[in-house]
Amino acid sequence: MTNNDPALLAFLEEQRAEYTRSLPRRLEQVASLWQQILKGESLAEALPAFERHAHSLAGSAATFGWAELGLAAQAVELAIEPHVSAGQPLAPEVQAEVGRAVEELQRRFQSAA
Repeated sequence: MTNNDPALLAFLEEQRAEYTRSLPRRLEQVASLWQQILKGESLAEALPAFERHAHSLAGSAATFGWAELGLAAQAVELAIEPHVSAGQPLAPEVQAEVGRAVEELQRRFQSAA
């Protein structure tokens, strides 16, 4: 089904543009939470918040034209998800895995922006 209603198309384009404008802030939140986790600060709150932000990006990015970013966010989510409930500092190998996923998320945004 195709809808060529100009008002609808304009609305959808504005939604996509608004999402794109929100990405730097959203990625900064992910990066900030990651730094908090690396420092071992408030892990009981930071780990679930970090996972939620990654999950949100993973679920919404493709809808707004950022499919590669969504895949990178999904990798972050999948890397951290098994460790969220522990609320404990991450083992070095987990830090490395999640860190690589966060770096890839940032790279995907920078290359597409």
